[in-house]
Amino acid sequence: MELLKRISLYMVGIVVFVAFVNGFIDESKELYQLIQQQSDEQLEETVQGKAVHNGLFGKLTYYAVLTDGAEENVIYNSEARDYAEIPKSEFDALEIGDTLKGTLTGAAFSKEDIRSQIYEHLLLMAIALIYPTFFIIYQLIHIPSVNRWTNSHDKWLSRLFSGIFIAGLCIGLLFSYVSMTKDIVSTVQAHHGNQQETTALITDRYEDHSYSYKGYWRSYYYLALAFEDQEGSMIHLTKAVPPSIFNNNDFSVKINYPEENPYRVYMDGIKVSDSFFYFNALILYILTIVLTLLLIYAAFLMRRKKKTGSYWPVRKKSPPLDSFPP
Repeated sequence: MELLKRISLYMVGIVVFVAFVNGFIDESKELYQLIQQQSDEQLEETVQGKAVHNGLFGKLTYYAVLTDGAEENVIYNSEARDYAEIPKSEFDALEIGDTLKGTLTGAAFSKEDIRSQIYEHLLLMAIALIYPTFFIIYQLIHIPSVNRWTNSHDKWLSRLFSGIFIAGLCIGLLFSYVSMTKDIVSTVQAHHGNQQETTALITDRYEDHSYSYKGYWRSYYYLALAFEDQEGSMIHLTKAVPPSIFNNNDFSVKINYPEENPYRVYMDGIKVSDSFFYFNALILYILTIVLTLLLIYAAFLMRRKKKTGSYWPVRKKSPPLDSFPP
């Protein structure tokens, strides 16, 4: 019975290993094709409009609209070729009717599109390699000759793997803190300066309940908004919103934005019912802070171990009562 259980677990491990390897190969092929197609002939597209994606915490992503009328749709609910991601400097100088040059690579057109897809493929490839790497190492250390070699070099091997693990963990925490800082800065910028209040028309809406690329279940709610800023210019953007805003506003919604940047839209009126939604959205940042505190505590314990020989405070024993003179 025990042997059958081990064989079953081993077969499951092999199936999972093959699945992750196939995923890595597929992502590698797509990345290779993406890089190869960048050398294709440059195409020209006429800009039909401008739109911005405003994230849940105010992070802005800028797009040139390549299809007439597409700016009124939620960006994530449109055809892939309706938009081209561009840097802010190019977005500010862009006018309707201008020509945008780029390479047609699947859903990508501009350099920013292609760069975003390359980062996504590299991230998924790295994730896909985690399980196969540990699976291979686990199988190798069960080979007698390899096991003897690892036992004879266990000290520096443990240091090597510990160093790799800590380095990987620190890099992951660094990326998370960079993302967290950007979200905090975006939120502060949206609430800074002379604030304007207006009503925006809801031209489209979209909700998605699926796994995010980060590997956990998320619900996403988007509203496509259109309004005139204080100078009379028409502003189009896709705004990520909590479920209470999404469900309680059908045709229009009250918005606020700083006068110097009307794309930094935010809404008041967040409800208690949104608590779980925001917790889910912030879970990676919460885990980042918890892991950081645990690492600091672990470093403190190691320092104590080095100084006192114990991870825990050493209590001084009280002398026996009969040792005191009468």
